[in-house]
Amino acid sequence: MKRNILLFSLILTLSCCEKINDYPSLDNFRLTNILNFSNSTDSEPVGFVNLEYDGNGNLIKESLYDFPNTLYTFREYDYKNNVLTEKRIYDGQVGNLKLGTYRKYEYENEKLVKEELYTADGTLKYTTHYQFIGDNLMTTYKENNELGIHHQYKYTYNDLNLLILEESFMYDQLLDGFTKYYYDNSKRLTKTEIYDSKGTKIQTEENNYEGSKNVPYEVLYYDTDGTLTQTRKLLYDNLDNCTETTFVDGQGGTHTFFKKKYNGKLLIEHIQYDPSWGFAEWYVTRYEYSKI
Repeated sequence: MKRNILLFSLILTLSCCEKINDYPSLDNFRLTNILNFSNSTDSEPVGFVNLEYDGNGNLIKESLYDFPNTLYTFREYDYKNNVLTEKRIYDGQVGNLKLGTYRKYEYENEKLVKEELYTADGTLKYTTHYQFIGDNLMTTYKENNELGIHHQYKYTYNDLNLLILEESFMYDQLLDGFTKYYYDNSKRLTKTEIYDSKGTKIQTEENNYEGSKNVPYEVLYYDTDGTLTQTRKLLYDNLDNCTETTFVDGQGGTHTFFKKKYNGKLLIEHIQYDPSWGFAEWYVTRYEYSKI
Protein backbone atom coordinates (compact mmCIF):
# COMPACT_ATOMS: atom_id res chain seq x y z
CA MET A 1 0.00 0.00 0.00
CA LYS A 2 2.94 2.33 0.71
CA ARG A 3 3.99 2.12 -2.90
CA ASN A 4 0.53 2.93 -4.23
CA ILE A 5 0.43 6.11 -2.15
CA LEU A 6 3.64 7.24 -3.82
CA LEU A 7 1.99 7.00 -7.21
CA PHE A 8 -0.14 10.09 -6.75
CA SER A 9 2.80 12.48 -6.59
CA LEU A 10 3.87 11.07 -9.94
CA ILE A 11 0.49 11.86 -11.48
CA LEU A 12 1.17 15.53 -10.77
CA THR A 13 4.54 15.24 -12.48
CA LEU A 14 2.92 13.69 -15.53
CA SER A 15 0.44 16.55 -15.81
CA CYS A 16 3.32 18.97 -16.48
CA CYS A 17 4.34 17.31 -19.76
CA GLU A 18 4.35 19.55 -22.82
CA LYS A 19 3.48 18.62 -26.36
CA ILE A 20 6.58 18.40 -28.54
CA ASN A 21 6.00 18.00 -32.27
CA ASP A 22 4.06 14.78 -32.86
CA TYR A 23 5.50 12.80 -29.98
CA PRO A 24 3.02 11.16 -27.61
CA SER A 25 2.14 13.49 -24.74
CA LEU A 26 -0.74 14.20 -22.38
CA ASP A 27 -2.15 16.48 -25.08
CA ASN A 28 -3.08 13.42 -27.13
CA PHE A 29 -3.01 10.57 -24.61
CA ARG A 30 -4.74 10.06 -21.28
CA LEU A 31 -3.32 8.17 -18.30
CA THR A 32 -5.66 5.28 -17.50
CA ASN A 33 -3.77 2.82 -15.28
CA ILE A 34 -0.83 2.90 -12.88
CA LEU A 35 0.60 -0.52 -12.08
CA ASN A 36 2.96 -1.14 -9.18
CA PHE A 37 5.40 -4.08 -9.14
CA SER A 38 7.74 -5.43 -6.49
CA ASN A 39 10.55 -5.64 -9.03
CA SER A 40 11.08 -5.18 -12.73
CA THR A 41 11.02 -8.92 -13.52
CA ASP A 42 7.53 -9.54 -12.10
CA SER A 43 4.83 -10.38 -14.62
CA GLU A 44 1.94 -9.31 -12.36
CA PRO A 45 1.59 -6.15 -10.26
CA VAL A 46 1.07 -6.10 -6.51
CA GLY A 47 -1.44 -3.29 -6.92
CA PHE A 48 -2.75 -0.79 -9.40
CA VAL A 49 -4.72 2.44 -9.80
CA ASN A 50 -7.49 2.87 -12.35
CA LEU A 51 -8.38 6.40 -13.53
CA GLU A 52 -11.70 7.44 -15.07
CA TYR A 53 -12.57 10.67 -16.89
CA ASP A 54 -15.67 12.54 -18.01
CA GLY A 55 -16.36 13.64 -21.58
CA ASN A 56 -14.32 16.81 -21.06
CA GLY A 57 -11.23 14.94 -19.96
CA ASN A 58 -11.62 15.75 -16.26
CA LEU A 59 -10.44 13.07 -13.83
CA ILE A 60 -13.59 11.95 -11.99
CA LYS A 61 -12.49 8.78 -10.18
CA GLU A 62 -9.33 7.06 -8.94
CA SER A 63 -9.68 3.49 -7.72
CA LEU A 64 -6.86 1.79 -5.77
CA TYR A 65 -6.63 -2.01 -5.88
CA ASP A 66 -4.50 -4.73 -4.39
CA PHE A 67 -3.89 -7.35 -7.06
CA PRO A 68 -5.88 -8.99 -8.49
CA ASN A 69 -9.10 -7.03 -7.79
CA THR A 70 -9.38 -5.94 -4.11
CA LEU A 71 -10.58 -2.35 -4.03
CA TYR A 72 -9.35 -0.66 -0.83
CA THR A 73 -9.73 3.06 -1.57
CA PHE A 74 -11.32 5.27 -4.19
CA ARG A 75 -11.55 8.99 -4.80
CA GLU A 76 -14.25 10.94 -6.59
CA TYR A 77 -14.00 14.42 -8.12
CA ASP A 78 -16.72 16.95 -8.98
CA TYR A 79 -16.38 19.87 -11.38
CA LYS A 80 -18.24 23.01 -12.36
CA ASN A 81 -17.37 24.46 -15.76
CA ASN A 82 -14.39 22.08 -15.82
CA VAL A 83 -13.04 23.47 -12.52
CA LEU A 84 -12.57 21.11 -9.57
CA THR A 85 -15.04 21.90 -6.78
CA GLU A 86 -15.05 18.83 -4.53
CA LYS A 87 -12.97 15.73 -3.84
CA ARG A 88 -14.19 12.75 -1.77
CA ILE A 89 -12.12 9.88 -0.37
CA TYR A 90 -13.71 6.54 0.47
CA ASP A 91 -11.78 4.05 2.61
CA GLY A 92 -12.10 1.77 5.62
CA GLN A 93 -13.11 -1.87 5.61
CA VAL A 94 -12.58 -3.66 2.31
CA GLY A 95 -15.94 -4.56 0.85
CA ASN A 96 -17.66 -1.80 2.82
CA LEU A 97 -15.80 1.39 1.92
CA LYS A 98 -17.32 4.57 3.30
CA LEU A 99 -16.76 8.28 2.93
CA GLY A 100 -13.77 9.26 5.08
CA THR A 101 -13.03 12.88 4.25
CA TYR A 102 -13.90 15.37 1.55
CA ARG A 103 -12.47 18.67 0.33
CA LYS A 104 -14.18 21.72 -1.14
CA TYR A 105 -12.40 24.23 -3.36
CA GLU A 106 -13.05 27.95 -3.99
CA TYR A 107 -11.55 30.18 -6.65
CA GLU A 108 -11.10 33.86 -7.47
CA ASN A 109 -9.85 35.12 -10.82
CA GLU A 110 -9.39 31.50 -11.92
CA LYS A 111 -7.00 30.79 -9.04
CA LEU A 112 -7.51 28.46 -6.08
CA VAL A 113 -7.88 30.62 -2.95
CA LYS A 114 -9.45 28.27 -0.39
CA GLU A 115 -9.52 24.53 0.30
CA GLU A 116 -11.62 23.12 3.14
CA LEU A 117 -11.11 19.63 4.58
CA TYR A 118 -14.14 17.95 6.20
CA THR A 119 -14.72 14.65 7.93
CA ALA A 120 -17.58 12.46 6.72
CA ASP A 121 -20.04 13.96 9.26
CA GLY A 122 -19.44 17.48 7.91
CA THR A 123 -17.00 18.65 10.61
CA LEU A 124 -14.50 21.15 9.25
CA LYS A 125 -10.96 20.01 10.20
CA TYR A 126 -9.02 22.92 8.73
CA THR A 127 -8.97 25.41 5.88
CA THR A 128 -6.01 26.02 3.58
CA HIS A 129 -5.73 29.54 2.16
CA TYR A 130 -3.82 30.64 -0.95
CA GLN A 131 -3.06 34.32 -1.57
CA PHE A 132 -1.81 35.71 -4.88
CA ILE A 133 -0.51 38.96 -6.28
CA GLY A 134 -1.02 38.72 -10.01
CA ASP A 135 0.07 35.22 -10.99
CA ASN A 136 2.50 34.84 -8.11
CA LEU A 137 1.51 32.77 -5.10
CA MET A 138 2.58 34.91 -2.12
CA THR A 139 1.51 32.85 0.88
CA THR A 140 -0.37 29.71 1.82
CA TYR A 141 -1.41 28.57 5.29
CA LYS A 142 -3.68 26.24 7.20
CA GLU A 143 -6.17 27.49 9.78
CA ASN A 144 -8.51 25.92 12.33
CA ASN A 145 -10.06 26.81 15.67
CA GLU A 146 -7.65 24.75 17.75
CA LEU A 147 -4.32 25.83 16.27
CA GLY A 148 -5.14 29.09 14.53
CA ILE A 149 -2.81 29.79 11.59
CA HIS A 150 -0.14 27.13 11.08
CA HIS A 151 1.97 25.53 8.35
CA GLN A 152 2.36 28.86 6.63
CA TYR A 153 4.65 29.40 3.64
CA LYS A 154 5.63 32.81 2.27
CA TYR A 155 7.17 33.40 -1.14
CA THR A 156 9.28 36.28 -2.48
CA TYR A 157 10.06 36.91 -6.15
CA ASN A 158 12.53 39.05 -8.07
CA ASP A 159 11.72 41.51 -10.88
CA LEU A 160 11.60 38.59 -13.34
CA ASN A 161 8.97 36.83 -11.21
CA LEU A 162 11.44 34.10 -10.28
CA LEU A 163 11.10 32.67 -6.78
CA ILE A 164 14.08 33.80 -4.66
CA LEU A 165 12.93 33.15 -1.08
CA GLU A 166 10.61 30.60 0.56
CA GLU A 167 9.93 30.91 4.30
CA SER A 168 8.12 28.32 6.41
CA PHE A 169 6.30 28.93 9.69
CA MET A 170 4.81 26.04 11.63
CA TYR A 171 2.95 26.89 14.87
CA ASP A 172 2.54 30.21 16.73
CA GLN A 173 3.85 31.98 13.61
CA LEU A 174 7.41 30.94 14.50
CA LEU A 175 9.93 30.71 11.67
CA ASP A 176 10.84 27.08 11.01
CA GLY A 177 13.34 27.68 8.22
CA PHE A 178 13.83 29.30 4.84
CA THR A 179 15.28 28.58 1.41
CA LYS A 180 17.03 30.94 -1.00
CA TYR A 181 17.14 30.43 -4.77
CA TYR A 182 19.68 31.84 -7.25
CA TYR A 183 19.56 32.01 -11.06
CA ASP A 184 21.85 32.78 -13.98
CA ASN A 185 21.18 35.27 -16.77
CA SER A 186 19.19 32.60 -18.63
CA LYS A 187 16.80 32.24 -15.66
CA ARG A 188 18.16 28.79 -14.87
CA LEU A 189 18.24 27.75 -11.22
CA THR A 190 21.92 27.56 -10.28
CA LYS A 191 21.97 27.37 -6.48
CA THR A 192 19.64 26.54 -3.60
CA GLU A 193 20.54 27.37 0.02
CA ILE A 194 18.57 25.82 2.89
CA TYR A 195 18.59 27.48 6.33
CA ASP A 196 17.19 26.48 9.72
CA SER A 197 15.12 28.68 12.04
CA LYS A 198 18.25 30.34 13.47
CA GLY A 199 19.55 31.37 10.08
CA THR A 200 22.25 28.70 9.91
CA LYS A 201 22.85 27.37 6.42
CA ILE A 202 22.44 23.60 6.62
CA GLN A 203 22.70 22.60 2.95
CA THR A 204 23.61 24.03 -0.43
CA GLU A 205 22.70 22.57 -3.81
CA GLU A 206 24.41 23.72 -7.02
CA ASN A 207 23.13 22.92 -10.50
CA ASN A 208 25.60 22.71 -13.40
CA TYR A 209 24.50 23.05 -17.02
CA GLU A 210 26.06 22.19 -20.35
CA GLY A 211 26.12 25.10 -22.78
CA SER A 212 22.69 26.63 -23.29
CA LYS A 213 20.70 23.59 -22.17
CA ASN A 214 17.96 24.28 -19.64
CA VAL A 215 18.30 21.01 -17.74
CA PRO A 216 21.21 20.39 -15.36
CA TYR A 217 23.56 17.50 -15.98
CA GLU A 218 25.00 17.60 -12.46
CA VAL A 219 23.86 18.60 -8.95
CA LEU A 220 26.39 19.14 -6.16
CA TYR A 221 25.41 18.95 -2.47
CA TYR A 222 27.34 20.69 0.31
CA ASP A 223 26.83 20.48 4.07
CA THR A 224 26.75 23.31 6.61
CA ASP A 225 30.55 23.58 6.56
CA GLY A 226 30.69 23.86 2.79
CA THR A 227 32.04 20.32 2.36
CA LEU A 228 30.95 18.49 -0.78
CA THR A 229 28.88 15.51 0.39
CA GLN A 230 27.36 14.18 -2.80
CA THR A 231 27.52 14.54 -6.58
CA ARG A 232 24.50 13.54 -8.62
CA LYS A 233 24.56 12.99 -12.37
CA LEU A 234 21.41 13.37 -14.46
CA LEU A 235 20.94 11.68 -17.83
CA TYR A 236 18.35 12.69 -20.44
CA ASP A 237 16.91 11.43 -23.69
CA ASN A 238 16.63 13.56 -26.83
CA LEU A 239 13.41 15.19 -25.52
CA ASP A 240 15.08 16.28 -22.27
CA ASN A 241 13.22 13.69 -20.22
CA CYS A 242 15.38 12.78 -17.22
CA THR A 243 15.92 9.03 -17.65
CA GLU A 244 18.43 8.30 -14.88
CA THR A 245 19.91 9.89 -11.77
CA THR A 246 23.11 8.51 -10.27
CA PHE A 247 25.47 9.64 -7.53
CA VAL A 248 29.10 9.04 -6.66
CA ASP A 249 29.86 7.89 -3.12
CA GLY A 250 32.92 8.70 -1.01
CA GLN A 251 34.80 5.68 -2.38
CA GLY A 252 34.20 6.67 -5.98
CA GLY A 253 31.45 4.13 -6.59
CA THR A 254 28.47 5.07 -8.75
CA HIS A 255 24.93 4.19 -7.65
CA THR A 256 21.54 4.71 -9.28
CA PHE A 257 18.67 6.53 -7.56
CA PHE A 258 16.10 5.98 -10.28
CA LYS A 259 15.60 5.08 -13.92
CA LYS A 260 12.71 6.21 -16.13
CA LYS A 261 11.50 5.16 -19.56
CA TYR A 262 9.42 7.36 -21.84
CA ASN A 263 7.41 7.09 -25.01
CA GLY A 264 7.71 10.62 -26.36
CA LYS A 265 6.82 12.73 -23.30
CA LEU A 266 4.80 9.95 -21.68
CA LEU A 267 6.41 8.31 -18.67
CA ILE A 268 5.90 4.56 -19.05
CA GLU A 269 8.17 3.10 -16.35
CA HIS A 270 9.77 4.42 -13.15
CA ILE A 271 12.22 2.28 -11.14
CA GLN A 272 13.26 3.64 -7.74
CA TYR A 273 16.32 2.26 -5.90
CA ASP A 274 16.70 2.38 -2.12
CA PRO A 275 20.10 3.37 -0.62
CA SER A 276 19.18 1.70 2.69
CA TRP A 277 18.75 -1.62 0.86
CA GLY A 278 22.05 -1.51 -0.96
CA PHE A 279 20.41 0.27 -3.90
CA ALA A 280 18.15 -2.65 -4.67
CA GLU A 281 14.90 -1.94 -6.48
CA TRP A 282 12.46 -0.29 -4.06
CA TYR A 283 9.45 -0.04 -6.30
CA VAL A 284 8.67 -0.31 -9.99
CA THR A 285 5.78 1.64 -11.47
CA ARG A 286 4.42 1.35 -15.01
CA TYR A 287 1.91 3.60 -16.72
CA GLU A 288 -0.76 2.84 -19.33
CA TYR A 289 -2.47 5.39 -21.57
CA SER A 290 -5.32 5.60 -24.04
CA LYS A 291 -5.25 7.84 -27.09
CA ILE A 292 -7.68 10.75 -26.98
